[in-house]
Amino acid sequence: MAGGGSAQAMKISDVFIVVGISILVAGFIMHAWVSSEPYEFEGEDLETIEKSFVLFKNDKLELEVTIPSEHSIVVTISKEGESFDLESTTDSISEIVKIDSAFYQFTAESSGEYQMFIKFNPTNGNISYSEGEISVDIQRNLFIDFLPYPIGAISLAFGIHKRKEENSNDVIDAEID
Repeated sequence: MAGGGSAQAMKISDVFIVVGISILVAGFIMHAWVSSEPYEFEGEDLETIEKSFVLFKNDKLELEVTIPSEHSIVVTISKEGESFDLESTTDSISEIVKIDSAFYQFTAESSGEYQMFIKFNPTNGNISYSEGEISVDIQRNLFIDFLPYPIGAISLAFGIHKRKEENSNDVIDAEID
């Protein structure tokens, strides 16, 4: 230890408690952290955004894209030469702000790596500036994403058990009168 001091060795129970709590907190952050990706385009050319996902059989991909009204959008999912054009499930159009929200869903028929292509095309023919957000949510059929919770809980429980065991074995100094 710096400064010439000494520190006690860390107990194994403390290690398991810290690791268990860290895994549980990381699991909560992993599930709660859903962020959208902003995009910006300027011009009249076709713009494309490409994303890659590893999906298992029956996993669902949900996509929400906000775009200005003067643009059209085509979403294509491809895997090993096969490609699927997705149809928007609903469009909510706001006449005041002139922004559309397009929602898309895709269910994987087999496991593997999927490529998603989002093509933006200005439909008014003018040079335009567009910005919006893309939000992607993957709902797993298998609960692999929930695996950290039992691992963290078991580690935390084991650490608490070891701490109680260590405390019960301590020698108590007492004077008997």
